[in-house]
Amino acid sequence: MISITRLHPLFFAEIAGADLTAEPTEALRRTVQQAMDDHTVCVVRQGPISDAQHLRFARLFGPLELPPGYGTRPAGRMAPELFSAGNLDADGNILPLSPASRNVAKGAERFHADSSFHPMPSKWSMLRGVECPPSEVGGDTLFCDLRSAYADLPQATKDRIDGLMGIHDFWRGRAYAGLEVADEMRAAMPMPPVLHPLVRTHADGRKALFVGGHCVGVEGMSEAAGHELVEALYDHATQDRYVHRHRWTEGDIVIWDNRFALHAATPLTSDRYRRDMRRATINETGEEMDAYAFRQRAAQVG
Repeated sequence: MISITRLHPLFFAEIAGADLTAEPTEALRRTVQQAMDDHTVCVVRQGPISDAQHLRFARLFGPLELPPGYGTRPAGRMAPELFSAGNLDADGNILPLSPASRNVAKGAERFHADSSFHPMPSKWSMLRGVECPPSEVGGDTLFCDLRSAYADLPQATKDRIDGLMGIHDFWRGRAYAGLEVADEMRAAMPMPPVLHPLVRTHADGRKALFVGGHCVGVEGMSEAAGHELVEALYDHATQDRYVHRHRWTEGDIVIWDNRFALHAATPLTSDRYRRDMRRATINETGEEMDAYAFRQRAAQVG
């Protein structure tokens, strides 16, 4: 028997009783879809499952966005369709804390929506806790509810931002987050900015802000004015009353809708513990492919 319990006054629910080791059913798909429509972010309380079972579950809800370089990566410790979000290298060894690793981590510690810097931003992310360090050394994940944040905006602000397009820029967003971004990094992975509405509408008609760490400005505004506006919206959306903190236990699968929620990592303060987190990313439509390769193909066609 599957039960659903809201864990935050505004959003975020727990789904208990689902068996993801068994062949998925249409009833399971409908239940999870409804829970996500209602709560935006859900944790499936589930014992350890395999990468193959994780991917089978994810594909119930749409085609996968594959990690950069998919198809050319050597066989490793995890399925190549999954993104790694822990503190382990390709061989499963702990990456020591260092100034360089802390620099990279800064981007994940700012609230963001996965892949909003792509022309087709992702639908859902499913992050699975394979090995989870004690919460007291960090590694929790924060989520904020963009639908409630939009609903609470003054009407004058809603009127002002209606129809505006946000500029999502991977490298500039990282620079604003405090990362050191070198020219050779930009050259190795060119990521031209893309546009997405500042306000997105759910199928049920509810609206949500669409900002976050990759949203750096507004089309038609000066760089300074656009950045000031999106930062004001970001500060509003990430107030404590819209935020839920998830403390991981082994086997948890947290699903969030990138269109209507942001997430942020809390920093690890120790490299004594392994943190093995694996993410499947789901698109709304299209074929399964590396989104960066999709960008390159579209640029060649254009």
